Amino acid sequence: MGTLDFGRNALGLGVVAAMLASCAAGTSNPVSMTASQPQPLVSNRLARLLPRVPGVAADAARQARWGSWASRDAAKQAVYVADPSLNGYFGAICYYAPVGGTQLGCLGGGSSSTSGINFPQGTWIDGSKHLWVANGGPDASGYAGQVTEYDLPLTASSQPINTLYSTVSNPSEGAFLDYVCGDKNGTIYATVLYTDKIAVWSAGTKNGTQTSTLTDLHLSSAGSPSLADGPVACATDHAGDLFISGQFATGGSGSYDYFAELDEFVHGANGSGKSKVLQRETSDLYFPAGLAMDAQKNLAWALFNLSDSGSNVCTFVKPYKGTPTSCTSGFATGFHFTKSGANLWGGDATTYPWYHQPQAHMANEIAYPGGGLVNSTSPDGLITPVDASVNPPL
Repeated sequence: MGTLDFGRNALGLGVVAAMLASCAAGTSNPVSMTASQPQPLVSNRLARLLPRVPGVAADAARQARWGSWASRDAAKQAVYVADPSLNGYFGAICYYAPVGGTQLGCLGGGSSSTSGINFPQGTWIDGSKHLWVANGGPDASGYAGQVTEYDLPLTASSQPINTLYSTVSNPSEGAFLDYVCGDKNGTIYATVLYTDKIAVWSAGTKNGTQTSTLTDLHLSSAGSPSLADGPVACATDHAGDLFISGQFATGGSGSYDYFAELDEFVHGANGSGKSKVLQRETSDLYFPAGLAMDAQKNLAWALFNLSDSGSNVCTFVKPYKGTPTSCTSGFATGFHFTKSGANLWGGDATTYPWYHQPQAHMANEIAYPGGGLVNSTSPDGLITPVDASVNPPL
């Protein structure tokens, strides 16, 4: 069992919570559904504080490379990569051809942007081929993040066709949205970092706050304030079951252990509201980086090893207990499958920029199951590619 003194969040992940919370602190505006377009606040605060982390400061100022937009680019778009570190931590969704390669363009955030992009974390493409983005940045009305929906293909001037707001709060940590997923009935879920909550929007919700929440008590963390991340990634199956990949902490002040867990809410928001544990990884310090259902209705789970900076996507067959049937020999954090299910696209960076090392990063297409690199994006223009969605989706 690995131990990380003072907690990995004290070194990095907890920093963002305090920053994001302080961004929203002091605003007297109550949460209101009348907010037209949330204004990102995370950028300047992070830009001021994060230069103390080696290798991050110079990258934080890098602007997303837009590329020239043309109709032929739209026809080529297939891979959409979330990178929260671009544009001074407003972030961007950058898009690529099916084989990766050169960046075709980016939809970026900014203090005056109407793109709806504000520290993007996880993405998901639904059956209607709409792109959904979980944005972690708070706004002036006190929201803990927004899920924005887009028509595809993207352009550098795309705007959301729908914005869903999270009012879930954790004042001690600064809760914000991390990943988004949905079921066949149109229910939308978003994990809320630094809490034990999943925000839920019923089918058809337009430009409104969450209609309910789910609580995963298994992901309640040790310590006060909480030091573990709680829910991170999510996925659903054809039956409407909701699966949550999260992190919990054990230990005491000055010496916490951080472990990954895979939980299930049977029937999702229409079930009992109680989660059950499917997998619990307590052999090392793991961050639960990604989760998706494969073509055979197996669960694929990505774990990032904080001890050796390695990541694998492992496959579990129903009922998703016991040991995995296979693990990839590749690198992926947040990921999604190609239409055939034979490959997956994933980022090669941890979910947060304070673990970023000063080196080139990219998104990779990896053979599934078993692993092996198939294609990559060009490293030019990416800092922390944390998730990659594929159109058409599986």
